[in-house]
Amino acid sequence: MSQTATAAGSIVQRDHAQWSKKLDANATALIVHAARKSGRNPAVIAMEMIRMKRGKARIFFDEYVKFGLYDKAIQDADRAAFVGARVQNDVIHQCNDTSWFAVTEDKWLSSRVLGEDGLPQPETLAVVDTGPRRYAGGRVLRTPEDLRAFLQDAEFPLFGKHNRGLMSVGVFMIEGADEEMVYLREKGGVTYAKFFEHVIGKDAFLLQKVVENCAFIRQFTSAAATIRMVSMLTDDGLFVPSAVLKLPSSRNLADNFWRPGNLLCNIDPQTGEVLRLVATDGPGLKELDTHPETDVPLVGEVLPHWDRVLEVNARVTELHTPLRYQSTDICITDDGPVVVEVNAGSSFSLPQYASGTGFLTPKVRGIFHDWGVTAV
Repeated sequence: MSQTATAAGSIVQRDHAQWSKKLDANATALIVHAARKSGRNPAVIAMEMIRMKRGKARIFFDEYVKFGLYDKAIQDADRAAFVGARVQNDVIHQCNDTSWFAVTEDKWLSSRVLGEDGLPQPETLAVVDTGPRRYAGGRVLRTPEDLRAFLQDAEFPLFGKHNRGLMSVGVFMIEGADEEMVYLREKGGVTYAKFFEHVIGKDAFLLQKVVENCAFIRQFTSAAATIRMVSMLTDDGLFVPSAVLKLPSSRNLADNFWRPGNLLCNIDPQTGEVLRLVATDGPGLKELDTHPETDVPLVGEVLPHWDRVLEVNARVTELHTPLRYQSTDICITDDGPVVVEVNAGSSFSLPQYASGTGFLTPKVRGIFHDWGVTAV
């Protein structure tokens, strides 16, 4: 097993440490990057960055660069539509019924709610949890011996998901097993005891059947790609201000944008057309016309089963109406959409990175204000 896999702590702790590094941006390097891109005075750029960080939108230096706000061609009204990720929690607490957060954040509970409504979702085969919690109707694996017995008859691969995971922190793929070892993609073989020590730790994980992308998306990756459907439940009905395809690199297990090589596609929420494709480019972003690993065009293509994606998203939203601002991550398979995750709210970063425009359009801001949100 690799040195990474045998480092201290569980996979959740290691993934969280890797994700946190993305937040440790070097302010000087960001100022220099923005000044070079824009041809503007670094001191002026620095003062502008500070003002935006201290402003109501709380746009930090790394976001300022990724949003491209150093570009003076951006009009003031368009600039004012951008909002930083650190405002998100204030917004979702002000407009949502917080007692419902557990319904989405506990993945086991969420799977039960979705299942009772008959919504398509990945099949959960077992829960790995060394603690005393009971999982109604579910098979629980509490020891290495329990896992060994379960895996002897399992069909591989199996996807492991942290039961309280966010940002794809804590995921793994089991590709096989024998009497002595569990075989993990990217990690290799590990004994059952070491698997519990260095992967599971004190956390709970769902073991699920792997969800396979539809043929169109399989051109670009074998890892499950999901569409983040951002939903707002207004008095006039459901409004979807943004749809973003999170497209994992062929070397990654999960699609979140913090993982190196992953891409974002801005999708027309009404039609499913790919409007824009972006990748990380140093501290900033770059727009692409074709997929960087395959050179296959993406922009202008229409995702399959889009009518059904809209239908499933509406059903999920109606099932969670106390969450007026929510989002659904949907994988499109050959058989149609599958609900991978439901979120009480949604990242402000994703739609802004994907589209290159601010999320707080007059309509979106107006809806939040109608709900009594003061954070934006």
